[in-house]
Amino acid sequence: MPNTVRLDHLDTESIELPHDVADKLRSEARKSRLSVPEFIMQWLEDQADAREAAAVMKRIKSGEENTAPAEEVWSRLGI
Repeated sequence: MPNTVRLDHLDTESIELPHDVADKLRSEARKSRLSVPEFIMQWLEDQADAREAAAVMKRIKSGEENTAPAEEVWSRLGI
């Protein structure tokens, strides 16, 4: 890939990205006050959380899983 940048210092791995993508990644990491590896890990964790939330919503909509209003839970707990 002639128009790529190698991002090193990801522990023992490195990845090659197009220059504009690497620049955007560095910029977003800087704005978040994270290193590029930390920013990537946070993004991956956020993606995993979003997939899990989508799976839960699918189960709720299909009726496989039920929900209860917070007030009902509080009253059951005596709060």
